Amino acid sequence: MGDTPGHPLRPLIERPSPYPGVVRVWWRDPVLTAVEEMLVILERTRPVGLESIARTFRAFDDPSWNGKEKFLQHRAELVIASALADSGVPFRFNTAAGPDLLLDTAPACAIEISSRSPKSLFTLSQTLSAGLRARGLPDTISITADPIPPVEIRSRVRDEIVQQFLPLDGSPGVRRLRIEAAPPRPEDGIPASWITVTRGGGGTTSFSAPYNSPHITALAQSVAANVLREKRKIRQSRTLPTLLIVDVSQTDLPDLRCWEKTFERIWEPSDAFLGMAAMVAHANHRTPTLSFSLNPYADTELVAALASQVSACPAFNPLRQRLDG
Repeated sequence: MGDTPGHPLRPLIERPSPYPGVVRVWWRDPVLTAVEEMLVILERTRPVGLESIARTFRAFDDPSWNGKEKFLQHRAELVIASALADSGVPFRFNTAAGPDLLLDTAPACAIEISSRSPKSLFTLSQTLSAGLRARGLPDTISITADPIPPVEIRSRVRDEIVQQFLPLDGSPGVRRLRIEAAPPRPEDGIPASWITVTRGGGGTTSFSAPYNSPHITALAQSVAANVLREKRKIRQSRTLPTLLIVDVSQTDLPDLRCWEKTFERIWEPSDAFLGMAAMVAHANHRTPTLSFSLNPYADTELVAALASQVSACPAFNPLRQRLDG
């Protein structure tokens, strides 16, 4: 991190012990340990382009939530890169325009790593709690969703909720509010998402949804619209045969169990990525969980070639199993 005062990881080092006279053993913090393990692997194997990644890592200097989100996008690249490096898969970091990781075995293939962290229930809860604390009020917030949690709360609705609980004139605001957070999409089988926000209560936010819920469809469509078909991603997908990996760890409900079946209905003939993997990489663990969906319009020989190139890495076993199945 160098001396960067606002690095998103620095609070984990400088956080004091809750017990007077006790020194906090910050170097055993599980979040820091996971990052340290990834960096040690990369420093040991030294893939080409590592110096550029190190400079980017040191440059983070924004402790706000937006700054943390940008760092987590960078961390997602470190997660995949360290997993490949630890398994002996040859690759290099791309320091020019194009996909993030370039595999060093012919035929030339690549991996692009992105993330999706829409503002939904967790960030709403954090915003309301912080606002209440700033006014000297009890900051406990409870949120429930019915029948499914929203993938993303519309900006207009989010602003309305905040104003109801934290009026601009400084008045106490409401104690309970039920509101439609996301509209229905009947053509996709997605019902409206209603949430109930309460000051007080148990202080919990419910992210649960049934198995194979329409919530997963809504999340997959969000990834397709905001990542897979984002203009820069489209350009990257056409430079090399590329696998797209999207970190969905920061979504409220990163359930990958039905990802493959859900996403297979979303592919379009114009999509150029070989496939798309949703990734969950917990902050206190360096090993990711990946769920793959293969582009049915992609060249199957190139898909098989990429799968072969990363086959030594256990995190990519589901890809090999997907092809073998």
